[in-house]
Amino acid sequence: MKKQILREILRAIMDRRLFGLDTFFLYSGPLLTVGFVIQVMIYLSLNRLFLYIYIPSFIFLVLVSALASKNFALREVNNMGHFRCSLFMLASVLASLAPFVVNKPEDPLMATFQFSLLYFIYTLSLTIAVVEVTVYGQRISLRSNMHLTDDFLKKRRKIWKEKLEKFPNSENIIKSIDDSRALATLFDRGSFGLAILWSCNVMEQAIDAVADGIILMNPEKRDLFKKQDNSPVRYPKQLQNLGFKLALEKNKKDEQITTEVLWHEIRNNVAHYNYRPTFQQTYGAIYILISFITEMPDILQDWR
Repeated sequence: MKKQILREILRAIMDRRLFGLDTFFLYSGPLLTVGFVIQVMIYLSLNRLFLYIYIPSFIFLVLVSALASKNFALREVNNMGHFRCSLFMLASVLASLAPFVVNKPEDPLMATFQFSLLYFIYTLSLTIAVVEVTVYGQRISLRSNMHLTDDFLKKRRKIWKEKLEKFPNSENIIKSIDDSRALATLFDRGSFGLAILWSCNVMEQAIDAVADGIILMNPEKRDLFKKQDNSPVRYPKQLQNLGFKLALEKNKKDEQITTEVLWHEIRNNVAHYNYRPTFQQTYGAIYILISFITEMPDILQDWR
């Protein structure tokens, strides 16, 4: 059991998707570098022996921050966001001077206590700052690997509008994917449960709008999407009826989640039992949404 947990930890830390050149090193790299350099200069001017502790600790923190980025152990680690992370990091680095420059009491015991207290507070704040800044960049790197970039929806919406212009109910179909804009924020914040619910909700709205359009065009196809009481057929079944297929082989084995598993296991557990999903489940859910938004306009061409 311990070996398995250790393997999972190492696997999470060594995930290359955490350190994208155009994401992590762009969003977190500069701030981490500035903080690191300022801290090294402070220690060089005071006592270079501190560097033998600081440098390995800094590298270790950046690596283990992967566990926070992926909400390891099913604990949601919320992130401050770029602006507050920046302020907190710079404040923590500058606070490192406090143990050395404040007036010390004449009593040696009190002087030692004051130094130890200030040094502990500074170390704790710097540790949190490094983790926060690292997690911010790593989560952007992870979602960029899923192709959930800041301009993804804008580009796809344009494609939907062009290809579905003459499709029945096209206005509502296109409007249905607008809510996916919030997904990137939810993922960056670490709200994986909400990200899964949001992904399912966006697809459900889009599927309902698509089904209404197809029924307007071909009323005989109604049974593919609606039950006799006019309630919707299970969404995984509707996706299958539409001709939507997932290329799961592109994902890692534990990230290969089917639509059936997403809706009837993961989503239901999150919505009704306060279940906290893993990173792998969240990755799988967002992958399904991205595939849906990417492929659906072409799929609907066959229904015209």
